[in-house]
Amino acid sequence: MGRPRKEHDLNLVYRVAELFFQGVKAQKISDHINKEFNPTPKFNRESVYPMLVIAKEKNILRLIPPVENTLKSEICKKFNLPEKHITVVYSSEDNTGANVAAKAAEIALDFIEEIGSSTNKPVGIGLGPGSATLDFCRYLKDYVQTEIYAPLLNLYAISAGGSAFFPQYASISFFNLFPPKLVKQKVGLFAETLVPTQEYDEIINRPIVSEAFKQRDAVDIVVTGMGDMNDQHDLLRGFLEKNKINIQRLIRQGWIGNVQYRPFSVNGPIHEKKNEMRAVTLFELEDFVDLAKTKDKHVILIARKCGGCGNTRVHALLPLLVNPNLKVWSEIVMDGDTAKDLLKL
Repeated sequence: MGRPRKEHDLNLVYRVAELFFQGVKAQKISDHINKEFNPTPKFNRESVYPMLVIAKEKNILRLIPPVENTLKSEICKKFNLPEKHITVVYSSEDNTGANVAAKAAEIALDFIEEIGSSTNKPVGIGLGPGSATLDFCRYLKDYVQTEIYAPLLNLYAISAGGSAFFPQYASISFFNLFPPKLVKQKVGLFAETLVPTQEYDEIINRPIVSEAFKQRDAVDIVVTGMGDMNDQHDLLRGFLEKNKINIQRLIRQGWIGNVQYRPFSVNGPIHEKKNEMRAVTLFELEDFVDLAKTKDKHVILIARKCGGCGNTRVHALLPLLVNPNLKVWSEIVMDGDTAKDLLKL
């Protein structure tokens, strides 16, 4: 009796996909499958294409968005950047943000495997807040599951709290995307998102918060998006507005963008005064600059268009490219529209 053809027969699904992308015609594929697996009912050429859909659903196929090498070269030449560490991803009409996150996850996977093979220990991933990191985690979870020799992960939420109306963008919420079999340890950062600066030292020394801060050195790879203070959809801006803070006054003072809820101007990081509110985060911008320079440490910055309005954030991104005091990244992944707008500046 032949072998029943079931959706979960992953060896069969894999073989169909393998033959298809080797250029074998559908009829020939069905002949191969009938000979190798002897399925019931028998395969025919129409049976091939549903198997490709299943292969994608079961993470046997990995779709990686194409890279815009010409735009990358022009960006690197204009701003004197190392091409090895800049990635520009094709901007499709309706999937740009996902494409950028997918490419960032592919880059992270290479680092994870490299670090894991050299240390034989779980690899620490520090996750910033926001929709870019949420999308990144969705792809990274799929990628790690398909890698037989991928090491276990330690996950760290590197910023505290989140919006009551958008809890899905809080760093700690990303933990739930990863199956337990992929993760050795999870470390949350439990505090309010914004606290008075004059109380900050006392807050981060509380037992439950200080435990998270003690884990900072265990973070091997940081993944974070970035914000633009002129963007109405920026998360930090939203938190500040909820606290009745005059955003336009901050912009007049030089606030242009933020990474990990830590603000910066064109001149460098901004440090809030004692009577001002600030975010609770494991890393300051200066820490990211140091991490980006450290051997076997990586900071992946996802610089993509706003998911709310579709505007690029090039005016906030520019200082991160040209000011050494704001080189908070070792890798930047951006979309093609962002790259084009940078070249217009």
